[in-house]
Amino acid sequence: MQDLQIEMSQTRKTLNECLLFYKNNGIKKAESEMKYNIARRIEFLRLHVEDKVAWTACNDLAKGEPNVAKLRFERDLRKSDYECCLEKILQLKVELRIIENEMMAERKGM
Repeated sequence: MQDLQIEMSQTRKTLNECLLFYKNNGIKKAESEMKYNIARRIEFLRLHVEDKVAWTACNDLAKGEPNVAKLRFERDLRKSDYECCLEKILQLKVELRIIENEMMAERKGM
């Protein structure tokens, strides 16, 4: 029983750390999304005004500009980290339920 309590305590600690990381990573994800969208919009407008590119072609061309592409890559990395963290949180919740069930079974003498 003591092993299960220690395991539950460690799992809860890990869950709390993941929740904090999830929150902080959500902020970073939003910031990277904002930076990417601003850079893409600036490049989009620059292409049309300065280079006289048709509006319909500006979006794809703007995404290929090196700085914009780098920001998109960083945004995608943040999104991946965010989603992985959410999956880890869900996994930890399942582990906690399993540990709780094991503790209940042990109490009942099963």
